[in-house]
Amino acid sequence: MTVEQAIKKYKLEPLNSYTAEVKAKELNVEQVLYMNVQKNKYAYVVKDGARGYVLYQDEISFYTRMYKGLKMTPLDY
Repeated sequence: MTVEQAIKKYKLEPLNSYTAEVKAKELNVEQVLYMNVQKNKYAYVVKDGARGYVLYQDEISFYTRMYKGLKMTPLDY
């Protein structure tokens, strides 16, 4: 999957510089480019040095309110 396909599929939006900087520190990556946060689903396109462009996805369980687990999908640019 390419970055453009991920943006269309998950309806990701670009971030302003402050939010991108805070999210990058939170996720411990080089740069957060796009993100979409819905009620309990999170999706980020990040740029991380050696790994390149990666799609991070996570979801909060409705019953336990705990994260289900981070999925990292490498993307082509």
